[in-house]
Amino acid sequence: MHQLFVYGTLRPPVGGPAADTHYYPRIVDGVIDSRPATLSNAELIDCGAYPALGPGDGEVRGDVLEVSEETLATADEIEGHPEFYTRRRTSVTLDDGSAVEAWVYWAPESLVGNADRRLIPTGDWFDRPPVREFPPAFELPSNPLVAAAFGRLEDAACSWLSSVRPDGRPHLVPMWHVVAGNRIYFVTPANAVKRKNIAENPHVVVSLPDPDDVVIVDGWAIEAPHVLGAVSPLMAEKYGWDPASDDASGEPNVVIECTPLRLRAWSDEHDHRAWDL
Repeated sequence: MHQLFVYGTLRPPVGGPAADTHYYPRIVDGVIDSRPATLSNAELIDCGAYPALGPGDGEVRGDVLEVSEETLATADEIEGHPEFYTRRRTSVTLDDGSAVEAWVYWAPESLVGNADRRLIPTGDWFDRPPVREFPPAFELPSNPLVAAAFGRLEDAACSWLSSVRPDGRPHLVPMWHVVAGNRIYFVTPANAVKRKNIAENPHVVVSLPDPDDVVIVDGWAIEAPHVLGAVSPLMAEKYGWDPASDDASGEPNVVIECTPLRLRAWSDEHDHRAWDL
């Protein structure tokens, strides 16, 4: 068995919005025990749909879960370990004052090192100020080729979104998209296959349809209901469509936010290049 300190969407629910504990249902069957705990010398950043943990002078509230090997592997998949968040053993303090060594998922520098980051003063994901806007920009490498490739994606009329079905089969679909803060946003009906896939496995691939000017992004995706009001005017400007209204089936629309992790691009002007983001 493993001790796992969770501080965001993997935490057990306490009666708040379901989005706050978005991924807990994925691991609940493998949770043997749960104890409130505190992580010192750390700070929690509000990324909108999820928090980011980084080193700091404060304390972060969470829970130590006792989980199986299989459940830890599921949590690794959810957190994108080791490509996105990185799991490391860290000492945390239980509410009875005892210390335990637990696995902790630490966020990449591109999230916690942003000068415009939104610090959660309480260090508690469940006790944070409400936000209805885009998170601070995800920091891309300072590279003109990266900027140019990502700019082509931003300007493209459409893209292809690939997700993974729960049984492992790929699912590919053309999508409208907009870009804000170097993150890619899609809007989909609540009953869409891609939404169900991403709820199980957040790893996605986004690509342009042009075979002569290739841009492919490996990303990490999550539902972001809080930014529907911010995404709607961007979609309306680009496509003349207001996603804040219900779709034709009467189902509400859902925003999917994709954080880029790896970028690949090539064209007649440039050889094949790849960058970890």
